[in-house]
Amino acid sequence: MSEAKLRVDALVLTIDDVLVDASHSYREIVRQTVQLYLEYAIGLPGSDEYLLTIEEVNRLQKIGNFTDYWELATAFILYFVEMLPPVGIPTFPSKVHVPAIIAYLQTAGGGRLQTTIDDLRDRKNIPEMAARVAEAGGGIEAAYKALPSDNHHLVVDVGEITRTHLVGRIFQEIYLGTDLFEQIYEQPPVTVQTTGYIDKESLLIDRDTLTGISKKIPLALISNRPRIEVNYILQAQNIATYFQAIVSLDDVREAGGKPIPDPWPLLEAVQRIYPTPVHSAFIGTTPGDMEAARAANKIEPFTTIACLAGAHDKETLRQEFEKQKANIILGHPNNLRDLILD
Repeated sequence: MSEAKLRVDALVLTIDDVLVDASHSYREIVRQTVQLYLEYAIGLPGSDEYLLTIEEVNRLQKIGNFTDYWELATAFILYFVEMLPPVGIPTFPSKVHVPAIIAYLQTAGGGRLQTTIDDLRDRKNIPEMAARVAEAGGGIEAAYKALPSDNHHLVVDVGEITRTHLVGRIFQEIYLGTDLFEQIYEQPPVTVQTTGYIDKESLLIDRDTLTGISKKIPLALISNRPRIEVNYILQAQNIATYFQAIVSLDDVREAGGKPIPDPWPLLEAVQRIYPTPVHSAFIGTTPGDMEAARAANKIEPFTTIACLAGAHDKETLRQEFEKQKANIILGHPNNLRDLILD
């Protein structure tokens, strides 16, 4: 398809690395979550140096086909706890809440693990890990399938973050910060007392480009983030009026749908604008995004647009997008100006 001839009735965008720059927020929080989980919850001796680099977080996200950042953090934690010697399973707490979960994990580790964060850093091989997860199909289910299972019980990643989802709890406390976390979840943070990273996110796409496109075709936004976060970002950047439809993680769960890489969010977003099928385009940043658009295209016309802006290894991601048969590959979301506007 020629870029100059793209004619669609609606454009669907994803938030991370298209609408906003996630490199200094979500990916940074992933590596902090992994570090805090291993040091604070498991009880490994700490380090002044991060266990993961932003580039490694980016690699697993893109190559390992992760669209959910909680699951991305979980996969890293799973990888590192399986590098520990086998840990016995203590009695699970009868009163299930976050402090009890942390006490359970600290009992399991008990300070007896002869491994440090520095040891794990020296032994890690994230490119090899990402390749294994990708070969197993990508995403958190593939991570559980591809990685050893001796210490799975040390990864607490299910349920509500107010009670049991410790990975999500740490992530949200870091991302939202002390005040906003308590405001949203009506509980004080347990693991951190800081200002949030949510206010560090910046608009990635040029505002003039967004304005021009929105005047020509309707725009929809999809995200695996909770609704309250999506609304907060749109209001903080003063861009809420650009979008005629928004589908968040809450919308997916409330409707009984499935998140990306399932096509449900894309089809739902367009249907909220046009009740009958039209030709739409979707710009995403992961192979899972492309998979979702291809699946949606089997139901109604969808052009798949891949964006490389958030990738450190752009050539490797380009190859993945080519394997996924993306119709168009852009270096930056601002290239939508030449693609759509005359």
